[in-house]
Amino acid sequence: MRRPGRHLLLLAAAACIAGCAAGVPPAQTQLEVRAVQTRTFDTADTKLVMKAMFNVLQDDGYVVKNAVVDLGLITAAKETDLAPGRSDPASGEVFVGPGWGLATYRKTEVRDFTGNVSEFGRQTKVRVSFQRKVLDNRGGVLNVERIDDPKFYQDFFSRMDKSVYLQSERL
Repeated sequence: MRRPGRHLLLLAAAACIAGCAAGVPPAQTQLEVRAVQTRTFDTADTKLVMKAMFNVLQDDGYVVKNAVVDLGLITAAKETDLAPGRSDPASGEVFVGPGWGLATYRKTEVRDFTGNVSEFGRQTKVRVSFQRKVLDNRGGVLNVERIDDPKFYQDFFSRMDKSVYLQSERL
C-alpha cells in the first residue's frame, strides 16, 4: 500500500534543500578572485601601463593617493556623496546613533583602489582590487566590503585596454 504522506515529505525536504542552496552563491577561492583581478597587457613598458592606469582612474573620478613607480604600486580613492535628501529622516535611511539621540544616516561611499603593475616577460601584468566603504554623516564606518563582481573588473580592464592603446599611440 502506498503512503502519500511519505512522498510529500520527501518532496518538501528536496524543495527546502534546493531553495537554501540556490540562495547562497558559492564562495570564490583566492585563485578565482586573483584571476578576476588580474590582466596581462602585450607590452613590456610598465611605465606606459601605469600611466594608462592613472588616466583611467582619473577619468573615473578617483584621486591618486600614492604611486611608487619602482614597485608598480598605485593607490587611489573616490568619494561619492550618497543621494541628496538621504539626510531627510523621512527617506527611511536614518539610523539612531548612541549618545544624544541625534540621527545618523548614510552619507558617503568611498571606493578604495590598489593596483600593482609588474613586468611579465615581454608583457606587463596588472592586478587591481577595489573596496567599497559606506560612512555615516559623522564619519563612522557603516559597511566595508570587497568588490568582487567580475563584470566590474571586466569594465575596468576594458577601459585600461583603450588607455594603453591611446598611451602607446601618444594620443
